Amino acid sequence: MNPNDWLPVLDSLPEFLQQVILLLFPFVVALLIILLLRRLLTAILLRPLRLLVARTASDADDSLLEASVSPIRLAVVGCSLILVTYIFSFEAAVVDIARTGGRALLVAAVFFWVVNCFEVFSLQPEAFRRLTGWTIPERLLPFLNTVVKWLILALGAIFVLQELNFDVAALIASLGVVGIGISLASQDTVGNMFGFAAIVSDNPFKVGDFIKTPAVTGIVETVGVRSTRIRQLDQALLTVPNNLLTNAVVINWSRMEKRRLDATLSFTYSTSGEQMRAVIEAIRALLQNTEDIDPESVIVHFVDFSASSLDVRVICQVLLPDWRAFTAKKEAVFLDIMAIVAAQGVSFAFPSQSVYIESAPGAPPSGAAAP
Repeated sequence: MNPNDWLPVLDSLPEFLQQVILLLFPFVVALLIILLLRRLLTAILLRPLRLLVARTASDADDSLLEASVSPIRLAVVGCSLILVTYIFSFEAAVVDIARTGGRALLVAAVFFWVVNCFEVFSLQPEAFRRLTGWTIPERLLPFLNTVVKWLILALGAIFVLQELNFDVAALIASLGVVGIGISLASQDTVGNMFGFAAIVSDNPFKVGDFIKTPAVTGIVETVGVRSTRIRQLDQALLTVPNNLLTNAVVINWSRMEKRRLDATLSFTYSTSGEQMRAVIEAIRALLQNTEDIDPESVIVHFVDFSASSLDVRVICQVLLPDWRAFTAKKEAVFLDIMAIVAAQGVSFAFPSQSVYIESAPGAPPSGAAAP
């Protein structure tokens, strides 16, 4: 294809300008062909697909088609770039660059389409469970979706660079050295991200739970990718890095199924054996017949002769995990125990000492008559 055959006006131009036009002419025509093919082939491919998905009631195929529009256009550009090298007689270097770029665009279009399709469907808990047999928590989905998306993009970048004749192995090695430096500088951030994944997957607590750790005690308000926010009992809001929570012992009081009532009752030494036995039996019967108390867990025994009291240990499991309900039940039980003790004529003891004086200064000797 010689432009001088149908552009005689070139003969009237300076020789230098003629050379420039003759050099740029194939590239301009090739660009126009690429743009024309992009519009034409895209319309030819997408029009029947749009008509097909319009007949279905599902919205998934519509979303999938829209996600495929840009990758199809990119693939058409890649194919057109390769095609024009067979139409025009470019230099070998230009042909090699054009075909290499066309193949890279085709590979990029494939991974671009995969990423778009993944954004449409993402990871769904039920579909993931049917496919792998594993159950993933809802809170972990945004994190996993982001990780998978970046893995696809990284894999696509490697394939594209390989098509562009880059030394991918050397590039990965150099990136590995850089990555080591970055990882050392951001190890806390990475640790917090993995801590978030551990918190969501192990589920030691959730938003609204009352937890206790060696560093903080309070109600969980937010579980973020980097940190967790906990509201203390004094209403102070603490932001705790996730890696500290994953490495700490966490007591989750909100997940208690029952609470332990453990008390020691102290009675005076004036209490007789019969009175002690009657009090113990009455308290044991009270607990075994009280609602919301596990009768199998009731333990009431006379356990110790203390310095100033006779001690009775009372232990039982109250089937009320809520702290307020447990405290109310504990109050009712203690009031009933006080009524039992009063009915038996027994007194509670308090720390005291009895001092016995055999003789006082100026007192008559033992056995002597007082004046």
